[in-house]
Amino acid sequence: TKTAGLTFFDRKAYTGLLRYAVIRATLIGESLVTIVTSAPLPEAEEAVKTQLENLAKHLNCTSLIWAINHTNTDVSSGDELRTISGPGFIKEKIRGNTYKITPNSFFQTNSSAAGLLMDTVTSFAMTANPELLLDLYCGSGFFSIPLAKKINKVIGIEIVPEAIQDAIENAKNNNVSVDFRVAKTESADWKSIEADTIILDPPRAGLHDKVIADIMIAMPKNIVYVSCNFKSFAREMVSLGPKYEVSQMVAIDMFPHTPHVELVSHLVRR
Repeated sequence: TKTAGLTFFDRKAYTGLLRYAVIRATLIGESLVTIVTSAPLPEAEEAVKTQLENLAKHLNCTSLIWAINHTNTDVSSGDELRTISGPGFIKEKIRGNTYKITPNSFFQTNSSAAGLLMDTVTSFAMTANPELLLDLYCGSGFFSIPLAKKINKVIGIEIVPEAIQDAIENAKNNNVSVDFRVAKTESADWKSIEADTIILDPPRAGLHDKVIADIMIAMPKNIVYVSCNFKSFAREMVSLGPKYEVSQMVAIDMFPHTPHVELVSHLVRR
């Protein structure tokens, strides 16, 4: 900031420009740098762009994105994205499956351990040889795509439109067929799909009460629950436990040097 003349964002006063630098590197050597800022004044916009273009020249990254957050919410993302350099996305390859990753679409944070997570979820999901699998909170298709190579029909539901756009492209690039849909899990009528196996990979807050209620109505034979918050999972099992038993459970350290783990549980209908 000293050389660029750009100010830092003050979380209390809601002033200043620079908020976050989000850096992602993939196993195949690509990298995405996202600079998150407040919305600049119109007269300063070109100057900010020039400084970010100068930064891109000094970085050996695949893409550099300017993400503008027009709100005071303290999040490391922006509601307006501008590509400063590169194609505006990166690609990752996990267990032979290629994925496009854009700034606002969720992808597993730890690529080095992502293969183990994929193997575990696939193993649990395939235990009962499902005919129709429903992937709730599917993101850009991380689980849907490898499972579509093994199961007759796979449906993925995700609330973020950008993630579904990536998922559709990812399915095409991996030569598989998945029915991806933009919808909010707690308001979508996914019960009528009558899937025999469901994957749940919700945000850290866990499942909405409506989703738990819908599960108890739909009663799929198998559930693979991927939880990044074991406390939420334990709380939800109080409701799910009378109808489902945990047949397998594996904890995967997706977040080294933190108290968090990714807990993968295979729930079987009683």
